Amino acid sequence: MRIGHYVSVVAGQKGFENNVSGHIQVPMKAMELLRDAGHEVHLITNAFGPERSLPDCLPRDVPVHYVADGRRRGGVLERTGSHAQGIHPMRTLRQMRQIVSIARETDLDVLHSYGVNRSAQLPGVLRMLGLKIPSVGTLATAQFPERLPKPLSRALWKRVGAVLTATNYVRDLCARHGVTTRIVRHGVIRDLRAELGDDRPGERNRVLFWRDPTRENGADVVMRVYEALASRHPSVRFTMAVRPHWAEIPGIDAWAERFDNVEVLRFPYEKDVTLPKLMFESLCVLMPIREMSIQPQLVIAESMAVGVPVLATDKGSTPELFEHGRSGMLFPEGDAEAATSMLDGFLGDRSAAEAMGEAAEKTLRRSWNWDRYVEDVTAVYRELGVR
Repeated sequence: MRIGHYVSVVAGQKGFENNVSGHIQVPMKAMELLRDAGHEVHLITNAFGPERSLPDCLPRDVPVHYVADGRRRGGVLERTGSHAQGIHPMRTLRQMRQIVSIARETDLDVLHSYGVNRSAQLPGVLRMLGLKIPSVGTLATAQFPERLPKPLSRALWKRVGAVLTATNYVRDLCARHGVTTRIVRHGVIRDLRAELGDDRPGERNRVLFWRDPTRENGADVVMRVYEALASRHPSVRFTMAVRPHWAEIPGIDAWAERFDNVEVLRFPYEKDVTLPKLMFESLCVLMPIREMSIQPQLVIAESMAVGVPVLATDKGSTPELFEHGRSGMLFPEGDAEAATSMLDGFLGDRSAAEAMGEAAEKTLRRSWNWDRYVEDVTAVYRELGVR
């Protein structure tokens, strides 16, 4: 099969080639596996300037085709606008015509688009502009209500051959809004154990938060939890490993300086600090996310994959990743008191923490992997008439 994969934003800020979002990692890994299975894969993505670069997870030797960027916003790190500002009509029209032209010129058999509602619906619009091949849209997550009028949105969804997602949460959310989806699960992409290499981590004596330091990711909850427990557990390192972000909660560095065992580490990290090393020194990961950018949240799955249990918000697809009390722990959104109590008990029973980490790794590897991905997704293509 000749498979075109449309991912709107693949390039990121230079220096961040190995630090990219899950909505990029998943389609890149999907392309790699399909290529290794003998299929011809193409990446279609938005053009970018000299200040950005392609990620390390992009499979080598895959043809990349660039199209106009129709969005009215910048990237994750230097956002100049919001999702609500929508798209630039003329640039978007040029983008869509370019995608149709690429599909014809490369003789694609199927077009597979990845993203949230608008990207997953894109093939439906392209069919109106002359796209003749079957199309598939994968939803990393879903957002309702949609900005388009309901009749138009429903018409576009119906023009997409199949809509896929990885979680029951997104499937059920879509069903409530009249969109039929199918489950095709994936696994994690980053192998933190392999990335550790010959590096020697210290003892497991750390609580780790590794997300952008925003309210959406619950950085304010992390600060309250760390503040409550730092003096109670003076031998534990309470770490926030963060990237620069346009919506960062102010004052984090000054706040951390008030405590001997609280630290803020900023990417790119100092030479002797790496994410794998931090992970293997961690008793647990604290993840009080309010708004999930992808379902499931890969930062949770990647932590579990190396035997680190996660204490996370009981929200979205997270309860699908682990069983509360056995392979992870859940607390209500924004509830710093519940998270503090939970983590306090966790730090007081290291043997139980270790057992939970082992259960987390087994659960993740059994239920969230890539073993059937190629088989499942090519079965969808064939049902749409691709041979």
